[in-house]
Amino acid sequence: MLKKVALYDFDNTIATGDTIVRLLKHDLKKHPGHFLYFFKVTFYYGLYLLHLGSFEKAKSALLFPLDSMDYGQLKEFYQQEVVPSYYPHMIKQMEKEREEGYIIIVCTASCEAYMQFHDLPINCLLGTKTADKNNHPSSVIVGKNCKGQEKVPRILAYLKSQNIEIDFDHSVAYSDSVSDLPMLSLVKNRKRIALKTGEISDFHE
Repeated sequence: MLKKVALYDFDNTIATGDTIVRLLKHDLKKHPGHFLYFFKVTFYYGLYLLHLGSFEKAKSALLFPLDSMDYGQLKEFYQQEVVPSYYPHMIKQMEKEREEGYIIIVCTASCEAYMQFHDLPINCLLGTKTADKNNHPSSVIVGKNCKGQEKVPRILAYLKSQNIEIDFDHSVAYSDSVSDLPMLSLVKNRKRIALKTGEISDFHE
């Protein structure tokens, strides 16, 4: 069926800042010794920049806090560190669209391991997936980082599973970054979110 869809990035779109940075700061406050993991992060990002390793391997190294947290702690992190960073006007925008019958999808490079604890008025959350080991989160990325072109097949797969076709002319997408142009191309109405202020304007390349 043809439906109006509202597509959202998360970092610097719904919330100010980067959730991975918040996760790292949260972890280092509790475990200062974890700064040693950044040697591993530097190594894997170096391999990636030299085209000797994947970006997913490098990002997995950066997600080291997940290896020492359980899901209860991730929920606490999200509620204490991420929820206060929401742009209030973006939450109101989502609530308005929900009332108007939009299918609302958040598609983000942030990890589902902690993003699953969101309280947003949405139909679907799509994020970077990480492995679960014995009902415990881990830093190992499963599949591809959910960014750029990778967002498109994930969004379309979800909509197909719900038997929904995007009403192109009446749908809308929000992002702060040109990296989301593939996602923005799925709809006619494309909105840019200004860094720091969260101001909404038309997205011009």
